[in-house]
Amino acid sequence: MDISRLMAVLAARWRAATGALLAVLALTLAAHYALPPRYTANAAIVLDVRGLNPVLGVAEAHTVVPRNVLGTQASMVRSDGVARKVVRRLDLVHDPRLHAAWQDQAQGQGDAEAWIARQLLKSLDVRPAAEDSNVLDIQYSGPDAAQAAAIVNAFSEVYLATALGLRSDPARISAAFFTEQAKTLREQLEVAQTRLSQYQRENGIVGGDERLDVETSSLNELSLRQIEARAQRIESSSRSEQAQGRAGDSPDVLVSPVVQQLLSSLAVAQARLKVAKGSMGSRHPQLVAIEAEVAQVRAELDQEVARAAASLKMSASINEQRENSIRGSLEAQRRRVLQLKSARDGMAVLERDAEGARKAYEQVQLRLVQTSQEGSSPSPEASILTVGVAPSESSRPGLMLLVPLGLALGSVLGLLVALGLDRRRPLIHYTADLPHWGVPLLAVVPHARLPSRGAMPALGAAA
Repeated sequence: MDISRLMAVLAARWRAATGALLAVLALTLAAHYALPPRYTANAAIVLDVRGLNPVLGVAEAHTVVPRNVLGTQASMVRSDGVARKVVRRLDLVHDPRLHAAWQDQAQGQGDAEAWIARQLLKSLDVRPAAEDSNVLDIQYSGPDAAQAAAIVNAFSEVYLATALGLRSDPARISAAFFTEQAKTLREQLEVAQTRLSQYQRENGIVGGDERLDVETSSLNELSLRQIEARAQRIESSSRSEQAQGRAGDSPDVLVSPVVQQLLSSLAVAQARLKVAKGSMGSRHPQLVAIEAEVAQVRAELDQEVARAAASLKMSASINEQRENSIRGSLEAQRRRVLQLKSARDGMAVLERDAEGARKAYEQVQLRLVQTSQEGSSPSPEASILTVGVAPSESSRPGLMLLVPLGLALGSVLGLLVALGLDRRRPLIHYTADLPHWGVPLLAVVPHARLPSRGAMPALGAAA
C-alpha cells in the first residue's frame, strides 16, 4: 500500500484511529497513577580470580574475569540458598507486607521462608557491568526504598559469606584430615626415634663416628706393628737357625764381648802352648798346666757360644710370641671394627627411617598450618565495590516518558485499527479500485460527499 492510499484510509477512518490513540493514552495515564511506586537499589561487587593465595601470596597473571566465572558468581548470588539466608538475616518472614502476600497468594501453605525467597529472586537482577569488566551489578526493585537497599546489601554480604564458606569449608576439612595425619606421623616418628635410641644404647654407640675412627686408627696401628713383628721374627729366626748350625761362625755369637775376650784368651793360651811344646816335653808340668788352661778357656768359649746361641733362640721365640700376640690383637681389633661398622649400618637404617618420618611429619605439619590459615583468612576474590543506598525516586517511568510512549503506541494502534476496519469493510477510493469490484468506470466526479452513516457506501475522490 502506497502512502496516498494509507492517507486516504486514515482520512476515512480517523475517528476510529483517534479513539484507539486516546484509549491507549488513557490506559497509560491510569496505569501510572494506579500502580504503586517501585524503587530500585543498586550494589556492585568486584571479583578478582587471579588465584591470589592469602597465605603464600602467589598470584596468577589473569587480570580480566572470564565470562563463565562471572556467570557462575551471578548464579551463586541468585541461588536459593543465598536468598534464604537473606530472608533469615533480615527476618523477612515477619515482615507484615510479605507475610500478608504469602497468606493471600499461597493461602498460608508451604514454607514462608522459601516463598519469600522466590519472590525476592523474581525482583533481583544480577549481571556484569560491562563486557570485559570484572564487576557484578546487583539490582533489587521493591515498593519500599529502605527495604530495597537493605535487601540488595544483604544479598551482597551473604554472597561474600557464602563464597568464603565455599572456600574455607574444604580448607577446614583438609585441616582436620592433616591434623589426624600429623598425629599418626608424630607417633611413627616417636617410635622410630625410640628404636634408634634403644639400638644405640644396646650397641654402645654414642655421638657420631668418633669411636669408629679411633678403632679404625687402632686397627691400622696394629697392622703396622704386626708387620714389624713379623719382620723381627723372621730375622731372629734366621739368626737363631744359623747360630744353632754353626754357632762359632755366627756373627751374632762372635759379636759378643765375652766371646771375643775368650777367643783372645784362647789364642794367647794356644800360642803359649805351641811355644811350650817346642821347648818342653809332653809331661812337663808347665806344658800340662798350659794345656789345662787352653782346655778350660775352650770350654768356657763353647759354653759362652752355646749361651749366645740360646739367647738368639730365646729372642726368636720371644719375637714369635710377640707376633702371635699382635696378630691376635689385630684379629680382635678387626672383629671389633667390623662389629662397629655393622652396628653403624644398622643405625644408619634406623636413622633413615627416623629422618623419613621426621620429613613426612614436617610436610604434613606445614600443610596443616597452610590449610588452617587459608580456612580462617578472609577471601581476596570478591569484595563490595558499591553499597546500596535507599533510592529517592521511583524507578517506574514518569509522565515525561509515558506520555510520548503512549502517543507512539496509540498512533500505531490507531493505524492498525484503521487498516483493519478498511480491510473488513473496504471503501472505493480511486478508479484503480473499480476492477476489483467488477464495475466499469462511467464518469469521474470532481467532488462528492460520502453518505451519512448507515447509507450505502459511495465514491470518494473518484467513482
